[in-house]
Amino acid sequence: MSAIIVSIEGIDGSGKGTNVNKIVEYLRSQRKKVIKYSFPQYETTIGKLIARYLKGDFGDINKVPYELICTAYAADRASIQSELKNTLNSVDYIILDRYTYSNLFTAAKLPEDQWDTFINWIEDMEFNNLGILKPDYNFYLYVDPMISIQRIEERGKRDYQDGKEDIHENNKELLINTAKCYLKFANSRDNWFVIDQMVDGQQLPPDKVFEKIKEKLDLII
Repeated sequence: MSAIIVSIEGIDGSGKGTNVNKIVEYLRSQRKKVIKYSFPQYETTIGKLIARYLKGDFGDINKVPYELICTAYAADRASIQSELKNTLNSVDYIILDRYTYSNLFTAAKLPEDQWDTFINWIEDMEFNNLGILKPDYNFYLYVDPMISIQRIEERGKRDYQDGKEDIHENNKELLINTAKCYLKFANSRDNWFVIDQMVDGQQLPPDKVFEKIKEKLDLII
């Protein structure tokens, strides 16, 4: 039986890394064999190029052609496909912290009436041209972008930033548009689960968020 591929998506500061680890722990508690991957892989040659883009080394966020940066992100995922395909028959689940649909960050830079065309282009390039494995299920961890922005400010800079601002995280309008883009896209696809972390303008406690995730995971298991 081939492994089930699950991608965890969301804007920066939405709790992806924390919940990916909880998902892996929960599946293993159910006696499932699990492997996880995180993207971008900042330690690789391609990943270092992406880090330079995010640090603004190639200019303003709107000056870098979106086709080029999306191709770089796709190349990062393509570089590990042989390894992923070799694990398909040896594990039950492959859990991905960000994957193809993280390119919705780039879609959100475009006018809304171009989003669908852009997403179709991304799917064709990655899944058809590059042979990148398509996720069976995708989770979108929704959080109010204002909370995301606050988390980013409190968290501080990460290793790949080298003390510089991340041009995605530092762009509030982009984060707001990306959250909107994710919601529109996720609600239009059958194999997506939207995990709404908000109640009455407040974010749910982490354990309550994972209860929502676990409820959907149990449908897959």
